[in-house]
Order: sequence, then C-alpha cells, then structure tokens
Amino acid sequence: MEEQRKKILIVDDSEMNREILVSMLEDEYDLIQAEDGQQAVYIMSEHHMELSLLLLDMNMPVMNGYEVLQVMKERLWLDRIPVISISADSSDDNIGRAYKLGVNDYFSRPFDAAVVLRRVHNTIALHDKSMGNFQDTLGMLSDFYYVILKVNLTTDSYLILKDGFDDQKKYFDSLTSFSARLRGFADMDCIYEDDKKEYLEFCNIKRLRKAFAGGNRKEMIRYRRKVKDEFKWVSLTMICSEEYEDDNQIVMLYVRDINDDYLKQLDEVMRKTTDSLGTVTVNVSKGMCISCVVKNKNIRIRGEKENLDDYVRRISMYAIGCEDRVKANQLFVQENLLKEFAAGRTIISLETVAQGDQDEKIRMFRITIEMIRNSVTDDIEGVLYFQDITESYLAEKIPQLLYQKNFEKVALIDARRNLINMESTEDFNAYRYLHTKIDYNTYCREILGTMVPEQEKEHLKKNTDIEKICRELNQNGRYSFTVHQISEDGEIRLKEFNFMYLFRELGIILAVTEDITELSGTDMLTGGYNRRGFIHNSENIFRHCADRTDYAVLYFNVRNFKAVNELFGIDTGDSVLRTIYKNLRSSSLKPCVVARVEADQFTCLVEKKNLDFDALSGLCEWNFTKKGKTMHIFCGCGIFFVENKEMSINGMIDRAKLAKKYITDEYVKPYNIYDASMKSYYIDRAELAGELRNGLAQEQFKVYYQPVVDAKTGEIRSAEALIRWVHPKRGFVSPAIFIPALEESGHISELDFYVTKKVFEFMRKRCEDGKKNIPISINLSWMDFYDEKMMKWIEENVESSQKLGIKSRFEITETSFEAMKQNRNNILESLQKKGAVTLLDDFGSGYSSYGVLQDYNFDILKIDMSLVRQIETNPKSRSILKSIIAMAHELGMQLVAEGAETEEQIVFLRENDCDCIQGYYYSKPLPEDEFLEYLGEN
Repeated sequence: MEEQRKKILIVDDSEMNREILVSMLEDEYDLIQAEDGQQAVYIMSEHHMELSLLLLDMNMPVMNGYEVLQVMKERLWLDRIPVISISADSSDDNIGRAYKLGVNDYFSRPFDAAVVLRRVHNTIALHDKSMGNFQDTLGMLSDFYYVILKVNLTTDSYLILKDGFDDQKKYFDSLTSFSARLRGFADMDCIYEDDKKEYLEFCNIKRLRKAFAGGNRKEMIRYRRKVKDEFKWVSLTMICSEEYEDDNQIVMLYVRDINDDYLKQLDEVMRKTTDSLGTVTVNVSKGMCISCVVKNKNIRIRGEKENLDDYVRRISMYAIGCEDRVKANQLFVQENLLKEFAAGRTIISLETVAQGDQDEKIRMFRITIEMIRNSVTDDIEGVLYFQDITESYLAEKIPQLLYQKNFEKVALIDARRNLINMESTEDFNAYRYLHTKIDYNTYCREILGTMVPEQEKEHLKKNTDIEKICRELNQNGRYSFTVHQISEDGEIRLKEFNFMYLFRELGIILAVTEDITELSGTDMLTGGYNRRGFIHNSENIFRHCADRTDYAVLYFNVRNFKAVNELFGIDTGDSVLRTIYKNLRSSSLKPCVVARVEADQFTCLVEKKNLDFDALSGLCEWNFTKKGKTMHIFCGCGIFFVENKEMSINGMIDRAKLAKKYITDEYVKPYNIYDASMKSYYIDRAELAGELRNGLAQEQFKVYYQPVVDAKTGEIRSAEALIRWVHPKRGFVSPAIFIPALEESGHISELDFYVTKKVFEFMRKRCEDGKKNIPISINLSWMDFYDEKMMKWIEENVESSQKLGIKSRFEITETSFEAMKQNRNNILESLQKKGAVTLLDDFGSGYSSYGVLQDYNFDILKIDMSLVRQIETNPKSRSILKSIIAMAHELGMQLVAEGAETEEQIVFLRENDCDCIQGYYYSKPLPEDEFLEYLGEN
C-alpha cells in the first residue's frame, strides 16, 4: 500500500517566498498555502488533525507569526502540529521568543534548499516518533478510560486524546470551548437529571480555575452519564499536568466507567424535580396522564386523568414557534414514546419558547419525559416535567454563537417594548438581561451616539432606527452596517453592527458588534489604504483598463526609520509616516493608488507616463526638523513594470520590493527597476547555499594560500587562507557570489569550519614531514563565534598545535568584531591566551576603525586595499597610511598592507616602515600544490 504523503501548511505573506518553498517541497509533500496568520488559523481550525508541519513566517500583516503561535498554544494545536519558523531576522531575541512560544526549529531567508528539506524531514520524523511513544502510552490508558482530554483552563480550550463515547460525538467534538463542551453534555441530556446540578457546579470553569490556582492537584466527581443510550455511573477526574503554570493552567481529564458500583441506584425512577414548574405522571403504555403537581395552571391535566395525546396537543399551543408545536406533537405522543423506549432512548426532551405575560421578557422552557418499565405491571411509565431554563439558555447558547467570530459586544433588543440590554461578550450575564430594562432610543442617543465622530452621528441615527432594523430583518433575515467609533485612548476604530432575529414571533433581536479595522482596506494611521485596500483598488483598475502594461508598482522603504522613533519619539514617527503618505499622494507621479502596506513601507500604482525619475529621486530624500533636531530622511524605491500576464498584486509588490533590495547606493541612485534576472539571481543564491553540504562532502571547495612577505627583504613571512569553489556544473564560482549567499543564509560557519580544519591539517602534515611551517591566518565571521562546537574545536587545536610549534592566526573584520564584541569577545581573548595571534582585517574600510583599537588589543593590523590602491593617485591616502603605520607601531602592533600591485606602492610602503605586504605584486592566491612549490623556492 502506498504511503500517504505528509501535509504541510506554508504561511508567508510573500507570494515569491511561498513559490520558492513549494518548488523545494512539492515532490515529497502535499502543500497548503496561507498568505497571512488569520487565514492560517482558519485553515488549522478545519484541518489541524491532518497537518504534519507548519512553516510559519514570523513577520506578516493582519496577524503575525507570534500571534499565530499564541492562538495555537491556547487551542493546544502545538501538541499535534510541529512548527518551523521563517524569518529574515535571526537575532537571539526573535529566535528565543519563537522558541518560547513553541516552535520546533527555524530557518532564515534566503532559503537553502538542502537545509529546508533536511529540517522539514527531521522535524516531522522527530515529532512522529514522539507522538508514537505518546500513542503507546495512550493506548494503555485507553483500556481504563472512555475519555482523555488535555485542557487549558486559562484559555478554556482542549485537545481530544481519546473519546470513546459515540453518542453525538461529532457535535461535542466540534465545540472549541471546553466549558461549552462540558455544559453541552448537560444541555443534550447526556447527564442523569438527578446529577445534573452537581455536575454543572463542578464543571464551572471559574470554579475549576480557582480550585487549581489554590493548590489543588486533583478534582473528581461521580455522576450518571448516557453511554450508548443507557445511563451508567462514571468517574470524571482532572489532574494537574506537568506543564501546569499559574498563567497557563494545563490539566488532564479522564473519564472511566464505575457503573458496577452504583448499579442498584439505576432502578430509581423519580428524578429530582424541585426546581421544575410542574410534573405529570404518565402511563405511556396506556396513553394516559395519571396525576400532576404543577405551579402553572396551563400545564395541569383536565380531570382525574387525561389522554396523553390530547394533553400534548393542548399544551403545545403555548409554544410560540410553529416548528416547536409540531415537534412537541411528534415527540411526546404515545406512539413515538413507545418507539423511542423500544430503541433504548428513555429520556426525551424539547426546548421551546413560551408566551409569558405581556410585561415579562421571553421565557425558555425545557419539557422532558423520563421513562422506565414498571417491574410489577410491565407497563412503561414516565414523569413529564417542565423547567424554566431562560437564564441558563442565554448564558450558554448565546456565548456559543458568539464564539464563532470575534464579537466585542452582544445586545438583546425587545423591538415590541423598545428595550435593550447590552453586555460584553467576555462576561455575558443572563441574570442582568432578565432583570434590566433600558430604553432603546435613550441608549442609542445618550450612550452609543457619544462614541462616534460628529460627522457620522446622523449615519448612526438612521441605521439604528428600530423600524428600519425590523424592516430589513423581515425582508433579508439579517442586517448590518459599519460606523467608526472612538476608543477610550482616542483611537478611531471601524466597527460593524450585525442584527438577526433570536425569536422572530416575539420581536427579540440579537445584535452584536465586531471590530473590523484590520479587516478593512483602510490604514488608520494615514487615513489612506492598507495592503488589503491597495490590492482591492489595483485589481479594480486592472479589470477596467485597456492595457495593464501602462502601469508600474512602486515600493518605498524608509531607511533607518527606527532612528526616527528613537530620536523624536513614536508620535513624531507616526507624523513622519503621514507626511510621506501625503507627499506621495500629491506628487507629480499622480498615483492611482497609494498605501502603507507595512510599518514604514509604502506602495504606489502609477501610470508609466507619469514616472519622472528625477522627481522620484527628490521624493526619496528630504529633511525632517522638530524642536531644533534635524534628520535627513532617505527612502529606497523598487519599481516593477506591470507585465501582460496573470500575476497577483502581491506578486507585483514582491517584485518591486526585490528590486529595492538590489539598490547599490541609495544616496547616488535611490531607485531600481525590477528585471527577471533579480529573481533568478535570488533563487541562484538560495540554490548555492543549498548545495554547500554536497560541495563540502565532495571537496569541491579548495583552500588557496596567498603569501604575505617581509616589506624589507621580500621573504615570505606568513600566508592567508582563502577559499575557492570549483563547482561541477557552474565551474569556478566567484567568492563574491557564494560568500554573501552563505552569510545571508547563516551557513558561513560551516564553510569557515571546513577551511579551519583544512589549514590545521596542512600545517600538521608539514610538521610531521619535518618541514618548516609558516603562520597561516584563517578568516572568521562573527557568526562563527556563536557556533559552540566550532569554537570548542578551535580552542582545543590551538592549544595542541602550539605544543608542536605551529602558530595559529585568525583574522576578523571590523564589522564582525562590532557584531560580536558585546557577547563573544571573551572567546577571542581566550584564543590569544592559548597562543593564537589575532589580526584586525580591512582596517580603514569602516566608520569606527579607531574605536575598535580602543576596545581590543589586536596583534596585527591589516590595512584595507582601498587605501593601498590610491597611493599613486591620492595624496590624502598617502598621509592617512603614514599615520596608520606610525600609530600601529606606537600601539605595539605589526602591519600588513593588502592589495599591493605596483612597484610604486611597494616602494612607498617599504619607505614608510610597513612591516609586511600582501598582494598580486608578489603572488596571487595559490592552490595547495603551487603554494608548496612557492615555499620550496623561498
């Protein structure tokens, strides 16, 4: 039998990223895609039992990855679905935050095909193995328990581990709220009536939270529960899980059969009916009502005895709904009761709305008959009783309806009497509803009316008119409108009001409000469009335009916007964003659509005829001044010319965004135009990163050595190890291509470790052969210092090599030192103490060169080639070089000048006391065999 393919959900707002992942995974897995976190949550709510893995982008609009993880944690989906996070930001803080929320692994962009496949495979395999062990344990427990649930009391959610009850299983399993599930068993009469009150008190979610928070480790109750149409005694036990925390109350729930202990009690016929409106004793076999004890005259029997079917027809007339009248006449007549009893169903129940007094609110009743065979007469007898369940119905049924969406408020409107009761969905109180009377018009005018902007008050008044609402409901079944509201902190939010009949015959309307700000197409900060609005309006333009290639999508990103917030504050930062939006709207580009699609990122749809590149450059640069502080604002702009082929608007934004990434110098040319090679280059770099491990295993990477010579004598003093990639298909791959790709993908440490081992191996072999060794320096990236395995290996081998007379050297650039100095420079110090020599590479290429010399004592300074190559042409460079050489010697450091290629450069460096020189003048980087020959000659 063919093995079923695993199913993976890919969640990323970038269409291009999803395409790349699909191309990498589609051969082995079934894939589902979601463009934002909200869509992902919806998909998981329907398919979480089928998914084997979630690939989750952490930075998305609408709902980001951290919010998705929070929802998964609350709903206990993380126990079933492993997660790999995707982020361009691989900082410790972000990775740590993701791990804390429950991710299993992560990888960064650009994607490395080999790493993606390996981590996906390993994560699924590891999770399957752990689930297999868990299922074995669960299998043993299943012999003792009908039901096993994992419950989060804090979030009122649960995960089904086993459910052996077949009765209405599908219905109960569909309830996402744990409290709703527990109440549901009572509502559906699966709990014996005598036990129902105690059961509901025990299952109260607030009581359970308080009990476990107070230190209880176990809670238990025994009750009678319907199992395959027969009531049996069961024991429900809740025990603190090992995962239990004060703010994350995780408990395990177990239900087992204890029927044998209480079998005699099942012979009881009469149920507790002290809270009922009345009881009627019935001989079902003879079809007669025998006696009654009632508080309401409408449900009394007429005479000493009354025909059962006549009685049912009479009392059913008090039900409001026509459907309920029909149901009552179907359920409680003699023929059906005998049929139900023969089928093993001894309890029949119906909930209905009954007409109350004119001044009372609606009342909800439950009519129940419980039947048993009389062991003396062999007749089937029963007790028919009536309960007022209005309060429990409103407290349970309405929240269940509201859980389907993120409603904020719920109101019940009595249209006949013009009354309203408004409640929070988080704390709906049925008692307050039953005993509170608020005039509807007063509420709309004096409470609701004060929450909306002045210009929308008339709109609100018109749409909350009770006659209009009833008219719309009678015609269409539902009615809704939107209006802006001002929150307590002054923020304007977009709210949607929805109305539907709860009880049409009584004119009872259910009204709910929902915050749809994020779902709308409006950006509340700028007042313009957000990404959703940009997509909607752009699609509409393309639907009606003659030629879509007349348009271009522009993507703007503010450079270092974080500095604006830090210098001026968040409020001023928001003001800057509004100014950028305003500038774009009123610019000579004459944009058809402008939107703020992310925090500091904007998109425009423009006609190509309006695209003036000089004007565009002006838009990308301007000064912002406030309170005497001035900041120069720079934007980069990527441009995508719309093509005459099907492509989503998100795809166009992605391509414009990619073009922006390839801007080489925003200060010289702040814009760039997309071409297909960018996507190919982007994917090529990802593929190269993916081929790294194969290249290392097959030794496609070769270590080259470039001699470093004494400036005075010209004799070789040391060498620098450099890496070259001879690819079997691509040929010689430039380090300028594959090294940045490996740095971006986070795999540079694997290559550096490979080079380090090769260099140590080379020097050890020279030592074993009795040949003279010269020091060889190895380049280290800042990422290497976070690779614990690599650093441990280096420290051990530096120490052991020192004993053999081998001197280790390590080069690190200014940029790398700045990136790791706060947390990892202790490793650099440790290497020096063990005898290694440290070199500061590319000195003079950065902005903080002299600050670096203050922070750390390097042994050797390597002068960047950009200064050396200007010796002949730039007098300032010569002066700077003289100063650097003098300063280094003053600080006790030796110098190496890189990139020397001419006689004039060599003479200048020698005359100014530079210690060593490295460059093509003496030798290019040499493969190992040629380097050995060079050593022999020297």
